[in-house]
Amino acid sequence: MKQAEKAYRKSGDLGASDPALALYSPSRYAGSMSESVYAAARKYVDENPDKVIRNKKKGIEGARGVTKTNFNAILDLRYLKSVVEAGEAVGVVAGQSVGEPSTQMTLNTFHLAGHSAKNVTLGIPRLREIVMTAAKNIATPTMTLRLIEEMSTDEAKKFAKGISKLALSEILDKVTVTETVGKGTAYTEAKKYQIRLDFFPSKEYMKEYAITVEDVVSTIEHRLLPRLQAMTRKELKKRGDEKSVKAGDKAKASDAMPEIGKSAGAMEQESGRPEGDAEGGDDDSDAEGDDDATRDKAKSNRQQAGYEAYEDEEENLLAARNQREDEVEEPEDEGFGGSNKGSPEPDSSEDEEDAADERKARRSAAKDRENRIKTDRKTNDIVKFAFDDISGDSCTFTLEYDSATAKILMLHLVENAARSSLIQSVPGISGAMLDTAATEEAKGTPILAASGVNLPAMWDYQHIINPHHLYTNSVYDILTHYGVEAARASIVIELQSVFGGHGISVDPRHLTLIADYMTRDGGYQAFSRMGYRGNASPFMKMSFETTVGFLRDAVTEGDWDDLTNPSARIVTGRLGKIGTGGFDVFLPVRNGESGGETREVVEEDGDGDVEMEG
Repeated sequence: MKQAEKAYRKSGDLGASDPALALYSPSRYAGSMSESVYAAARKYVDENPDKVIRNKKKGIEGARGVTKTNFNAILDLRYLKSVVEAGEAVGVVAGQSVGEPSTQMTLNTFHLAGHSAKNVTLGIPRLREIVMTAAKNIATPTMTLRLIEEMSTDEAKKFAKGISKLALSEILDKVTVTETVGKGTAYTEAKKYQIRLDFFPSKEYMKEYAITVEDVVSTIEHRLLPRLQAMTRKELKKRGDEKSVKAGDKAKASDAMPEIGKSAGAMEQESGRPEGDAEGGDDDSDAEGDDDATRDKAKSNRQQAGYEAYEDEEENLLAARNQREDEVEEPEDEGFGGSNKGSPEPDSSEDEEDAADERKARRSAAKDRENRIKTDRKTNDIVKFAFDDISGDSCTFTLEYDSATAKILMLHLVENAARSSLIQSVPGISGAMLDTAATEEAKGTPILAASGVNLPAMWDYQHIINPHHLYTNSVYDILTHYGVEAARASIVIELQSVFGGHGISVDPRHLTLIADYMTRDGGYQAFSRMGYRGNASPFMKMSFETTVGFLRDAVTEGDWDDLTNPSARIVTGRLGKIGTGGFDVFLPVRNGESGGETREVVEEDGDGDVEMEG
């Protein structure tokens, strides 16, 4: 050890000499230990922080007269006992050390019901994700973000809100939908859906979620309205197809039930009867029957054209509709806060002029926004749009369709569209909050707990987040972005947290062995038949699961087994080469008495086992 240290000091190269454990096995050479343990032991002896070792020069009596030589001898003995013995079944012991506590976690559920800290759903399912499935997409991914020390707690909370997912529905207080039928902008007879969105007070949601009124109106324009129009058209087309399919059956039924919101005459005209029957009319119809029949006939013709024809007709009328809307909206714009076309009063102040200019700019921006919505192909079903830019707590818009379209529940569509319209979001992260307990342990350095995982996105915030203290419970993401050694360490940490949460202690060496085996090929392999697929022993794979499948693959591929695996030896009835079966004992056997000579006869069978004959 000392020679290796001298060689390192002279050359400065860690590879100047081989590691001590590679040259001197601890099982044969007392005092052989790793370089890291040797350095730590020498540092402890030199500093003697606990004053255990006697030192006459410094006047330290020590513990019961323990000298430096005695202490080093005790340390060598303890190190020797900590090293696993040759032939020890480390894999079996590791499996037992993890299997038994996992069973205990299940049993604890019955005795500790109601204790959130002892919830088994956090134990067994999480253990299965790590070990049995090696899941790429875990059920509850989380990230731990350590911010820079200069960040205050209030700034950390604001940043946590900034990276949290926020849907439009979370600031929405009330939704009102008013359905009317009458003269429309693009149709002679139109069905209009006037939708009013009432938000919480802007001061509250701006403070709570760190957003602005501009963010809200931008979300409505670019996310809510296009999504709502697409959902509405899809629902109308679906209802129209269902109605056309059922039309023939309704015509044959003499006591067909009328649809909600439609007259009986409309049902008869849409039933698809022959024209001769339609001309006969209804004996019970009143003076308005002819007008109803004419209107229903027009509806039927429009429905037969299909939904696509409806869209083409709408596109042809789009330019005329926008022109009429511009003419109609001009007086309304002038009435918004008063007309600014007149010259100011001679005694008006500069503040009033600035306010007038601001109102004029606001009206112009609102007009441009409404024109964009009307002319955009994704939102051209909207004929009116108004947003309260001053208070930011309400929005009203109107959807217009042909009166012959099927009846739909618009409120449900608006709610779904609001839930899926995000004001702000980071892909893969649903929310973040300040971890108060972890922040206190870090002596005031803010630490955030985020739900979800997106490590590359967090790298963009290195002016806020300390990039050297990013951590996630997703082993696969750590493997992808930080490498196999980081993933191996993550497996150990996550297994320790699973058992530690239930007050169970497992030796880290067992967990390290499991992590080593799961990352043996540079990836992240599970303890399952898929993870064992690359194992060289066919008998080992057959003894785990799907015996016939692995046996078929071994036969068709001409595979073979050298019977070195413990599972393979058990399958074939051989003694496992672990424990007492890991070595052979040679004994002198007398073969004849001539000359007093003793001769040993040693034979080996086909699989390498030694048999001795006398």
